[in-house]
Amino acid sequence: MGGECCETVVCEDCYVLVVVDERRRFVFRVRRGGVLGSDKGVLRHDELVGVGYGSWVRLSSGVPALVLKPRLVDLAERAFRRRTQVIYPKDQGLILVMLDVRPGSRVLEIGVGSGFTTAVLAQAVGPEGRVYGYDVRGEMLAVAERNLRDAGLLDRVVLRLADARRGVEESMLDAALVDIPDPWLVLEALENALRPGAPAAFFLPTISQVEKLLRALEERGRWADTRVVEVLLREYEARPGALRPRTTMIAHTGYLVFSRLTSPRPS
Repeated sequence: MGGECCETVVCEDCYVLVVVDERRRFVFRVRRGGVLGSDKGVLRHDELVGVGYGSWVRLSSGVPALVLKPRLVDLAERAFRRRTQVIYPKDQGLILVMLDVRPGSRVLEIGVGSGFTTAVLAQAVGPEGRVYGYDVRGEMLAVAERNLRDAGLLDRVVLRLADARRGVEESMLDAALVDIPDPWLVLEALENALRPGAPAAFFLPTISQVEKLLRALEERGRWADTRVVEVLLREYEARPGALRPRTTMIAHTGYLVFSRLTSPRPS
């Protein structure tokens, strides 16, 4: 990732995805003199420089390997530093759609963690948009900053070491994502930060938290069009003539609550 890297061929100091088989997928930064070692053989980084993405190379054992430009999801899953549990791609996709995040959007994120979802939001808002990320843990923001820099997205993000429960600096934002254990405590901050009608998404691991949030949204009288969903993902074995579901699936990861800020509700 990053604007300095070529989009069509592997270059030095850029990330690459090398796929040997389903279980052996490697994401790494190409360095002169570097070596990728695996139980299937060795691949020297120097052999990759100038190779076109989508091409095949051979490991020292003769086993073929596919060379690809890593997507953001590849970086997030295999290169990003992780210090906390993260929101899965299956949930992030729906979040982007429901928040209507688009190029130029200004989005608030409360609870940055390792920056996985921050990177997804930053990619979606484009160079002209901004993501404002709040977290109370300085060590988490340091990890997130490093991950965002590696993904070439740091210039689209403003990271703030602050407690959003006491308010945020921004106003008239287009959307918000909240990933903290007590989101009902930031509702006032959201009401001051979002433009009228703007959507907010809340990610919560337990149903008791969802119930408490729903009560708080109702009591404040400023939220409507509220939805609660859970996204389940079942992948299939992609084999012609033997198509069947995988024996494992990504089931419950968390509940998503979506709501929109309104003017005070008429009595």
